[in-house]
Amino acid sequence: MRGRYGSAEQFLKLFTPDLQIATARNEARAYLGSAPSLAVLAEGYGWQTVIVWLCIMIENLNNFTGVREKMPVARQRDLATLILAEYPSLKASEILLFFHRLKCGRYGRFYGMVDALFITSSLLQFSEQRRTDIIRYKEEQSRAEKSALPPPDTGNYITREEYLEQKRLKENKNG
Repeated sequence: MRGRYGSAEQFLKLFTPDLQIATARNEARAYLGSAPSLAVLAEGYGWQTVIVWLCIMIENLNNFTGVREKMPVARQRDLATLILAEYPSLKASEILLFFHRLKCGRYGRFYGMVDALFITSSLLQFSEQRRTDIIRYKEEQSRAEKSALPPPDTGNYITREEYLEQKRLKENKNG
């Protein structure tokens, strides 16, 4: 993984909240692409790096919302730890997609404060939608692969005996 994304610092510079829109523009890639899961990131960079990365996403959301009361850093860290513990199989790209959708109001809106429980409830909805989206994208991918296959054989084959008979007739005709 370090070969692909470099050091932890390089990963954090690469997977910024700015990627959320690009990820949303290509949902299929977010789901089916090769981005690492949170578990793989934790294994490669340590869980602290994943917590920091998730906190960056949460702080970005914190700054995005128009509510008066922002989520304190300690609660952001607790929320990030919960996300890592409960959703280790989510890919980094899926986390980006989730926060994009959250900002777009797909799961509702924040009232008065950025609420950790609202975010975890939204993540549960995202996970349910993710399952159906992955199935749909895999079916589309399968259909596309099938249409790219060469056409099936026409079945215009002859047996060895028929070939030898045709060869014998041709030789008799020419000879």
